Amino acid sequence: MKTKSIALGLLMALSVTSVTFAQQNSGMAGSGSTNMVGKESKSAFDRMNQKGAAAVSAIKPTSAKLSSADQDLMMQVAKGGMMQLEVSKIAVQSASSDEVKQLAQAEVQEQTGLSAKLKEIADAKGVTLPSSPDAETQAMVTKMQGLSGADFDKMYVQESGVKGHEKLDAVMSQVKSSASDSNLKDVAKAAHPLVKTHLKVAKEVVSKMSGGSTSGGSK
Repeated sequence: MKTKSIALGLLMALSVTSVTFAQQNSGMAGSGSTNMVGKESKSAFDRMNQKGAAAVSAIKPTSAKLSSADQDLMMQVAKGGMMQLEVSKIAVQSASSDEVKQLAQAEVQEQTGLSAKLKEIADAKGVTLPSSPDAETQAMVTKMQGLSGADFDKMYVQESGVKGHEKLDAVMSQVKSSASDSNLKDVAKAAHPLVKTHLKVAKEVVSKMSGGSTSGGSK
């Protein structure tokens, strides 16, 4: 009887623990504290980023020379991407929200891949792209370095997440509609969907902030 009592007690304890664990997991899933980026699950967001990176990586550069108009478009894409990359590197280190960190990390990965592909294409065509951030980017970096906590998160998501992607969205649309070079059109076709995704997610994060909370909390 004593053995049966001990076994029954263990079963009851395990049952209570399992229910409690399930409730905790349910609560976490509902709040999306570390598993959501905007309204996307972290896993779905990761899949979108991987798909975009693969599409960019698959582009095969040609040696066809660029027109002056196409060179200008390439420079716009490169400069916009460099700004996104530089400020996102800071956000990965300095954001106080896990959700903002995830957004920044995805942006670093996207722009690192896009920058490498643009350079590959430029080299094949004999074009020299900027190798360092311009004055506007440097000013933004300096401003961000003076902020911390929620103020930093808000500025990063609004300036890079929303405004930065709105600019890239417009440039990518222009490339798709007016560029004559096939490589540039391929870049826009591959990268534009992810630019739109990051813009949408950034707007969702801003909406959460406006509602008085950022998913992920503070460090």
